[in-house]
Amino acid sequence: MGVTAGPADWWIASPEAIDSLAISCPEATTLPDGSRIICKAGGKAWIVAPETTQVGEVWGNYTACGNIDNGLAGESVRSDITSENFPVLYTKLISCGFNPTDWFVPCYQLLQNPGYVCRTNWDSFTATCYWSSTEINAACACDVCYTSGTTGFVNKACVCIVRAFRCVTY
Repeated sequence: MGVTAGPADWWIASPEAIDSLAISCPEATTLPDGSRIICKAGGKAWIVAPETTQVGEVWGNYTACGNIDNGLAGESVRSDITSENFPVLYTKLISCGFNPTDWFVPCYQLLQNPGYVCRTNWDSFTATCYWSSTEINAACACDVCYTSGTTGFVNKACVCIVRAFRCVTY
């Protein structure tokens, strides 16, 4: 019996088993739920949700991200995905069998490193801009261009690509 990503996998690998794999497997490993380990450093395994969960939508209703010392900072630099902040992504994660509250959209620093820096470890990525959870002001938020790694300021009403991440601490 093969392993496929999505709701049918829940009996094959529990979230705890997937977390254990994320700790023990190398970068670029596809986990049983279809997510991929993109970076391991600083006692964290950074995981990107499968490409099937990637969506385009307007910027979510996040609070501003905190200060970040490096690209592998702690939990305070992200916001969990809810039905209020990124409703299309939230719905897509559920439809693919994921618990959205286990995932987050990273601040722009984390979207650059490890997101952009480790993009070759993703299952696929779009050569365009991805939303971060960093608010610039009432009208604009920050995105990261995946052709160059640069950040930009985009009107929140624009549709950009958004992808979920999560971390496993080891």
